[in-house]
Amino acid sequence: MQDFAPFSLYPYDPVKPLPIIFTIIVFGLGVYHGVQTFLRYKWPRFGFMMTWASAVWMAGFITRAYSVYHPTNIPLFICQYVLILAGPPIFAAAETFILGRLYAYLPYHAPILPGRVLSTFFILGIAVEVLASNGASRIANNTGTSEDNLTARYTGISLLKTALILQAALEVLFFSLVGHLQYRCTRPGSHFPHNVKVMCYLLYITSSMMFVRCVVRVVEGFELGSCGPTSGYCGPVQQYEWFLWVFEVANITIFVAALAVFTPGKYLDRDTKRFLDQRDGITERMGPGMENMDHRPFIATVLDPFNVCALIRRKKPFPEFWLEEWPVADGSRERGNVALTTKESQKEGLMKV
Repeated sequence: MQDFAPFSLYPYDPVKPLPIIFTIIVFGLGVYHGVQTFLRYKWPRFGFMMTWASAVWMAGFITRAYSVYHPTNIPLFICQYVLILAGPPIFAAAETFILGRLYAYLPYHAPILPGRVLSTFFILGIAVEVLASNGASRIANNTGTSEDNLTARYTGISLLKTALILQAALEVLFFSLVGHLQYRCTRPGSHFPHNVKVMCYLLYITSSMMFVRCVVRVVEGFELGSCGPTSGYCGPVQQYEWFLWVFEVANITIFVAALAVFTPGKYLDRDTKRFLDQRDGITERMGPGMENMDHRPFIATVLDPFNVCALIRRKKPFPEFWLEEWPVADGSRERGNVALTTKESQKEGLMKV
């Protein structure tokens, strides 16, 4: 640990060029994501999530770049801490969008309504974000030894630990859903096409990286709880800056880069009504979309995306529309599986009908 100014809010001498370097890197990745998602593959909602997350994270780095030259400025310190903490959960919400598209592409393997994967994780993520931001703000803004300051600080620590544990639990749930999808795809008689395989492996990697980040943040939260009322910082995660740059910043930057290289628009179509024929695992068909076949009220789909109520009544959670004959999708693109041209697809569809 390096020497630092006696009145610095940082427990180390911050490396001043790093916030600027990562601002440039994240800006470049954000622009690349924008070109790929908005212009090339037309995935605006995914592009919006990635752009939003990149903007929040860059704001954190820009604020930190200024804060490290003013280490006694409490508002700046709180702002950079909260913004850097807030970026990764938004990136995590973006990867749930990919899982939702996978379920729309393979509706017969979906345990949850595809269109509610993003909303479910996003709502839960917002709750986690509010807890984490509130906790971080209370911790950073109450450094005195008065009874009120100590109470607010310990409350903030409890909120932050709860938020980080919940975020780790969300990543475990997400990882489990991806594993469930792969398990269903690899059962005898099922198909695991290359484009789906690439997306599943990508989500395994990104989810694991996010989980590592959550674990380190949880350790930091428990370190804060073990500090004495006047010690401020204790434990290696808080006292050594490299934990932040390795497990938080570099780790999530690689996460963002992976989503840029293996952009989902390259492997999955933007139309949620396009699905893969369950029988041959090759032909893409145009169906009604699972959301249009689920006739429950909108609020019911939000509150019960898994349709547990139907399962309790021992009914099918979702209409099995894929068992019917649907027209072959036009303009099949090469996604790594045995893609058909438009004429071949139409001929295949006529033969099956």
